[in-house]
Amino acid sequence: MVGLLVAQAPAAAADGIVTDLGVAVGRGGDVVARGSKVFVAADDRIVVASLDGQVIDTISGLSGAVALAAPDGGRRVYAALRDSHEVIEIDTATVTITRRIDLTSYPCPSNLAQSHTRLWIGYGCGEAEEGGVVGLVLSETTPTPVRVGPATTQPPLVAVTGNTLVAGEPGVSPAVVRVYDVSTTPATPRGEIRGDANGLPPLRDLALTADGSAALSALADTRQFDAWDTTTLARARAYDSSALSEHGLPTAVAASPDGDYVVGGWNSSQGDTAELVVYDPATAEVIYEADYQGKALVAGSIAFYGTLTWGVLKEPETGRMHLWRLPPSPFHSSTLTLTAPPEATALKQLTLGGRLTLSNGSLPGVQTLELYRWLPDGTSRPFQEITTAADGTYQFTDTPPSTGTFNYLVYWPGNSWFGGRSASATVTVTPYQPTLTVTGPATGVVGERLEFSGTFGADGVSFPRTTITVTRRVVSPDGTVTSKALAKVAPAADGSFGFADTPTTAGEHTYTVRLVGNSIVAPANTTHVVTVLQPSA
Repeated sequence: MVGLLVAQAPAAAADGIVTDLGVAVGRGGDVVARGSKVFVAADDRIVVASLDGQVIDTISGLSGAVALAAPDGGRRVYAALRDSHEVIEIDTATVTITRRIDLTSYPCPSNLAQSHTRLWIGYGCGEAEEGGVVGLVLSETTPTPVRVGPATTQPPLVAVTGNTLVAGEPGVSPAVVRVYDVSTTPATPRGEIRGDANGLPPLRDLALTADGSAALSALADTRQFDAWDTTTLARARAYDSSALSEHGLPTAVAASPDGDYVVGGWNSSQGDTAELVVYDPATAEVIYEADYQGKALVAGSIAFYGTLTWGVLKEPETGRMHLWRLPPSPFHSSTLTLTAPPEATALKQLTLGGRLTLSNGSLPGVQTLELYRWLPDGTSRPFQEITTAADGTYQFTDTPPSTGTFNYLVYWPGNSWFGGRSASATVTVTPYQPTLTVTGPATGVVGERLEFSGTFGADGVSFPRTTITVTRRVVSPDGTVTSKALAKVAPAADGSFGFADTPTTAGEHTYTVRLVGNSIVAPANTTHVVTVLQPSA
């Protein structure tokens, strides 16, 4: 994993990396990237790839996986299963399905968009007035779908940023893009984007800019991408200048999460050449472009992760899918540090921290870092995300459960302007050094029960199973010395224990209490002396 993260942004060829995903399907092709993995919907499965495009896992046995969505942070990806009428939740760390949401009443979910804890779904099986858009609050145990907008025939395309939602039915003419304020329930309509007097040509893709101020459309027969002001509902600018724009078809469009780029995807009219073009969002200037021969770009299949941009290609005749990764976008450098104590103690919390800095001196703002941890035996601890302060500093804690060498790695994927970085640290963990204490009476009487209690722990520490042994040494008044091992004691998880003894002779009783210890807790011992007297006559 360390090697993988360090090498996640290699110097790529001029047109990036194209990887065969090993699957040929008629549906699917939507793509999202989260948790250092790329997820591609492929009808009866979801293919999972590493950031360098290599297939690393598959979620199989699905029924119509056609659309994906993921929040800006966290470790969840959501997939729409058109044929089984449900949405599934996937843990990006374990690549397992953790939740299923039934949408039988809203059949054929086909398009997804997510913002914070809400998921928006475009559904419909192609019957008139059967489709539409619903929203779910994912924090609810059983989410209640809330309808947004009018009924449709085709499942609408949806995009959301903050409190702005746009929806448009694909493939119909004239097309309408509806704009909603979703800060209220039900959503408040803000207007409709209809273009000129002839209306909009059929929609192929729909997106929103990072601040929600503009809706981005890929429309049939326009030879350009359009940005529509979500307040005035008027066209704000157009993006074209593609080498394919004269004869090509706009197929996919998306805005980078940080707002620095708009990326448009084109297919040649023959469907045998795909092109991705990176635009300046304000000026529509072409910043970068790359094409690929012999394959077509899947509509709507553009995704971002840090400085990386992905699309999904299909072979026109076979439907075989390929993952296309552009070279890292132009960026400045960044530095990430991780500072840790060279040594720590098992079962005790240690604090690690560091800082993310940008080469131009600006503050990075709050950023999400990925934290990876490995035990001495090479197994990994649970995946975790941590956030920096606005100045780039961060801190986290860990409690080593054993001794040995622990490895820590933090990773920042970067963004459109600054390259990602990783930093690692090694901590040697030594056994927990207990302080063994025993309390009990100082005097006793022959035949009367003596009770003792003790501990070797500290507040908040949970100890593995260990053993306490007790030996009693008696020096009687005539000088006779006898010793006896008492029953072994199993302390509680917090390190507390107790034992009892009933003396049968007078004299000085010395109880030696020993903590046996193990590979995690060091041994310890202490004594307690009781003067035992004969009972009064």
